[in-house]
Amino acid sequence: MERRPQVLNGAHPVEQGLYILATKEIQRLLEAVCQNIKNHAPGMIVYGRPRIGKSKAIEFIKDLIPGEVGQPIPVYSTFCRNYMRPSDTKFYADMLHDFNFALPSKKSPDDLRNQIVNFFKLHAEKSTLRRVVLFMDEAQRLTEWHYGWLMDIYNDLDKDKISLTVISVGQSELLGRRDYFLKNKKAQIIGRFMVHEHAYYGIKDVNDMKYFLACYDEDTEFPEESQWSFTRYFFPESFQQGERLKKCAKTLFNLFVELRREHGLAASQIEIPMEYLSITVDNALKIYGANGKGHDWPSDNDWRDAIKKSGYIESEIYMALA
Repeated sequence: MERRPQVLNGAHPVEQGLYILATKEIQRLLEAVCQNIKNHAPGMIVYGRPRIGKSKAIEFIKDLIPGEVGQPIPVYSTFCRNYMRPSDTKFYADMLHDFNFALPSKKSPDDLRNQIVNFFKLHAEKSTLRRVVLFMDEAQRLTEWHYGWLMDIYNDLDKDKISLTVISVGQSELLGRRDYFLKNKKAQIIGRFMVHEHAYYGIKDVNDMKYFLACYDEDTEFPEESQWSFTRYFFPESFQQGERLKKCAKTLFNLFVELRREHGLAASQIEIPMEYLSITVDNALKIYGANGKGHDWPSDNDWRDAIKKSGYIESEIYMALA
């Protein structure tokens, strides 16, 4: 058998939790966002339950968008923070911070907004599309005031024939926020930023699970250009004999369902958040693989234990009570 790569203890991406897999949902989101950009849509909302991987999806697709639309379009993201007293100064300053912009020397709201507009113009003019894409994460926190400040940026760019596409990403409360704007006749907000919507899901069936687990078998590699996928690295002998995590999809999905039933949680229309599924797989690889207990392959009990250690059940109980 080929010698296993030498990796410092704790330095593998699975041990550090520093990796993102191209799941079906991420691919679906990338297609939806790029279609909106190609349609010259000014904005859309992306919503889903907490912990299903929306923020990681943004991080993953940001770099892929220019290639998908075929232009070097600038793409940025910012995190919507929670303040007791929101202000335009805080809103603009947070955006500049998230863009890794140098600390602003002038702190009036107009100056901060102009810095953002000029920053966008500088980069948009390098793209033949003359367009900027901005992801707003945790967008359920945005109020009418925030969207008004975004509209000021949008209008300033529009004067120079540069278009801004705002992708508001957040929890399902985003839909309620849009209903509120609709009831209060805030058509200018909905028309610009909220006409199009996209639901983002966790793992809902065995096929989704199989696609996700296959990424560990086939689409991962560490160290780079080593041809050692994550599955192969942690279970080298079984991998060589033909074992693959994707073959465990039905078993793992059914164990999630079983554990839900055992703890009095609804087992129908299950949606497993990506965060807890990733931790479950990490646990199986780390605890039972070559760097841990050295099992040949994760047993059903190993998978069950990996789920329990992920914190999934506790999270679902709290979600049910909320």
